[in-house]
Amino acid sequence: MSLFDQPLAIVDLETTGGDPRADRVTEVGVVLIDGGVRREWSSLVNPGVPIPLSIQRFTGITDDMVAGAPRFADLSEELAALLHGRLFIAHNARFDHGFLRNEFARVGLDFSPRVLCTVRLSRALYPQFPKHGLDALMARFDLHCDARHRAIGDARVVRDFLDIAVRDFLPAAIEAAMDKAGRVAATPPGLSPGALDDIPDAPGVYLFYGEPPASTDLLPAAAELPLYVGKSRSLRSRVLAHFTGSHKGGQAARMLRETRRVDWIETAGELGALLLEARLVKQLQPLYNKQLRASGPAVALALRGGPGNEVVAGEAALTLVELDRVAPQQLAGLYGPFRSRRDCMTALREMATAWQLCPKRIGLQGFERRTAACVNVQVKRCRGVCCGREDPRQHDLRLMSALDGLRMPEWPWAGRVALRERRPGSTRSERHWLQHWCYLGSGGDGEASSPPVADARFDYDHYRILRRHLDGLPADAVDTV
Repeated sequence: MSLFDQPLAIVDLETTGGDPRADRVTEVGVVLIDGGVRREWSSLVNPGVPIPLSIQRFTGITDDMVAGAPRFADLSEELAALLHGRLFIAHNARFDHGFLRNEFARVGLDFSPRVLCTVRLSRALYPQFPKHGLDALMARFDLHCDARHRAIGDARVVRDFLDIAVRDFLPAAIEAAMDKAGRVAATPPGLSPGALDDIPDAPGVYLFYGEPPASTDLLPAAAELPLYVGKSRSLRSRVLAHFTGSHKGGQAARMLRETRRVDWIETAGELGALLLEARLVKQLQPLYNKQLRASGPAVALALRGGPGNEVVAGEAALTLVELDRVAPQQLAGLYGPFRSRRDCMTALREMATAWQLCPKRIGLQGFERRTAACVNVQVKRCRGVCCGREDPRQHDLRLMSALDGLRMPEWPWAGRVALRERRPGSTRSERHWLQHWCYLGSGGDGEASSPPVADARFDYDHYRILRRHLDGLPADAVDTV
């Protein structure tokens, strides 16, 4: 059977954003094909919310244009009748289908058509080409669009691409490509049907939730249980990999069996995803996240002494400080940081061995008597500064050399800054507000965005993320606040 020997609906939407659960449709365009008969239907849609300025510039659809348009509920029955019984075709069909499924669900209508994605169809038919977006198809096949980024204009381009595909390939090849393009992963057991359909191919954070503990007379009903928080440059690929990978057993398999709901939060890029993941793990304390869960305050080392850091007699040269008690602007005078006291003590022991430092003088062993030798003197891991065999100045020169690589760097700016992060090829962008290696929060990069009112508090994981991502950052990506 030829592709055109069945009722088709080629659909394109314009929306207020990329999340089908939260954003709304602003325009619908449909090309209906019944054999040799072709007709079009389109309408602007009042989304009931303001259209972001970046989206208005991208599509040309403004708040004024949709002010007098019907709400989706007003045209839902007519649109449902038009699409009923037809093969639903769209370029990146998961986006358009996801938005319509959610919009129909809000008015109490089920929408579950057969779906064909022309991005996947193009990849199956033309694997020799690297790109299959609408602009790439237009350039490759010399297709014209009189209204790019408008619903009916883009739907016409998809129609023209299908005409070319049917011209270039025999029906059997088209059918095989459609079968390949239409394959989707089955919904894993425990999740509701369609639970993974709307997950975008975008960076962000995903969350697995399980059933809440059973309520008793003593314990009230609890909210659903956070099981796991993860991040990825491609949410869809990463989440599907969890459920389609081979898990022989252990905690990973148990977590998937317990998962009852999957949620996600898109970000503009990898940095936003990393920062959000670290914050949510500490906030939610998911059952299967171990590495990023809070395990007490982070710590650092400080040199003890007066001017010039000379050590007071009878005291250790180093003291341990908890970083949640340190003003952020004073971080640069410290050494570290360390995730926990245990990590700090382990690092000190290794440093003492490597540099032949006295454990008493660096704070690993108490001062029972000022002249008593430390435990390392007899095994020749200390040169005897603790019992008068070595000049303290010689010892402390080695100590300063050992500490040199641990010194926390100066903050590159005078104070609070906003770091802009943009997703390539997308209108989505974010601002991340930072102050003295502390993460304050993130928000949209629109005209109405403003820095969060938050005190700067040190977080070990945020610090490590910022150290990696701020190196070599373009100057124009940072705004002082």
